Amino acid sequence: MTETTRVQDLLARAKQLKAARSTWEQHWQELAEVLRTDRADFTAVRPAGGKRTEHVFDSTPQQAARGLASALDGMLKGRQTQWFNIRAEDDALNELDEVKTWLRDVDRRMWRAIFDDRAHFADRSFETDQDLVVFGTGVLFTEEVPGRGLNFRAFHLRDTLIAENSLGDIDTVFRQFSFSGRQAVQQFGLDKLGAKTQEALRSGGKAKPDARFQFLHVVLPRHDLDPGAPGPSGKPFASLWIDVESEHLIGEGGYHEFPYAIPRWETITGEVYGRSPGMLALADARTLNAMSRTNLDAGEKVANPPLLAASDGLTSNVRLFPGGINYIDYDAVPAGRRPLEPLVTGANLPISLEMENQRRDMIWAAFFRNVLQLPVNAPQMTATEILERKEEFLRVIGPTFGRLEANYIAPVVNRVFGLMKRAGAFAPAPEILAGRRVSFAFDSPVSQARSQIEALAVRGALEQAAPFLTLNPAAADLINSEDAVRTIFAANGADGLLRGEDAVAGLRATKQIAQVAEALVEGAE
Repeated sequence: MTETTRVQDLLARAKQLKAARSTWEQHWQELAEVLRTDRADFTAVRPAGGKRTEHVFDSTPQQAARGLASALDGMLKGRQTQWFNIRAEDDALNELDEVKTWLRDVDRRMWRAIFDDRAHFADRSFETDQDLVVFGTGVLFTEEVPGRGLNFRAFHLRDTLIAENSLGDIDTVFRQFSFSGRQAVQQFGLDKLGAKTQEALRSGGKAKPDARFQFLHVVLPRHDLDPGAPGPSGKPFASLWIDVESEHLIGEGGYHEFPYAIPRWETITGEVYGRSPGMLALADARTLNAMSRTNLDAGEKVANPPLLAASDGLTSNVRLFPGGINYIDYDAVPAGRRPLEPLVTGANLPISLEMENQRRDMIWAAFFRNVLQLPVNAPQMTATEILERKEEFLRVIGPTFGRLEANYIAPVVNRVFGLMKRAGAFAPAPEILAGRRVSFAFDSPVSQARSQIEALAVRGALEQAAPFLTLNPAAADLINSEDAVRTIFAANGADGLLRGEDAVAGLRATKQIAQVAEALVEGAE
């Protein structure tokens, strides 16, 4: 396949993917108009700085969407607590002191790199969170900038086309974007651009430096992978940059890991893009805005009602401004009527406002306002009640957070680990880890709630078993007390205080030697 044919095939595939999702774009446009107005340009062309709130009369839908996005940020990847931990897949290795020390050092270095101010992780991932809760799909890109470190970028769903592999995982992204002529030359170099673009930009060309040109960045699995080979051919994912107007391949590279994290709130069989809480709330959001507009009109009529005037009763125009004087011919006013009186429409504003509040409650419920309040360990609650509340919380929100851990923060963390490892950002690993696989565990509030439920279950089991252990102390041999202690400490976030297996073995050996020496002394006496 020639380079020209390859580029034409990719451009044709991008058009096909774009056409296949036209229904989605119309849906996303309706969502953006009431839930995220800064993204309301899927099907509408809006000038920079143009007004985007013409469909908004109540900000509740936008506040609810932003509230859920903030909750996701805090519960999945907040800056206050470290939410990932690297572990060896062989659990026995994790208890060795030298391994534990190295793993903690890796955690700390990755944490600092991710939340480095120059990486922009907090603001770019929050932008992705907002897209996720409104549109059902978000796009976050992780890259390394030489001499600077990590860099995260959130891309508009409008510009991003995705495709799944046979397992249902997203492994292909077409990203459409535009550069000014000056930006294109800075990014790629004039000689790398296509013939039409070069001709337009060269001295005497018709295009000015700020004229816009369309480009395409494609990331997809490499079918001609040569593992271990230097250059792009040895990387599992191909990266291609295309000048669309010239149908020209600007350059080709590759990635060791898929550089995009594309979280989807939930998916339906046969659909590639995700569905969102915003889609559930859309009908109520549109209804609320219509009701708010109507009630604004009704309230204005109450505060400044239209007037009824007796025919020929006024000798001048009606003056409604403060201090205005209206001259009246009382002889022309019918008996029993006032020359000027407000028009009473009979509108019942309290009922209308109550209906508005019902819609607001439905919108907040769609965005999990109450569910995301973690169960509180109130003094009057029994351990059983605490356990039941936390189990209820996990039943409602647990599956969603499980999906987001798998298709959102896990790809980001794995990508960062790969980039930093290849850059030599970690201390040398212990020899015992040579050739061993490592993976990441995530410590979100949801996982903490699961651990706490497990710890409460251990405590409840011990309390129920206590009478039987009193009757038969030998039954205590059935209980692995060390695992019970580790479970309780882990549930309370204090497992870092526990000694590793090497330290425990050494301490026990010292105690045993002391006991033997003491016994020998007693025997000699």
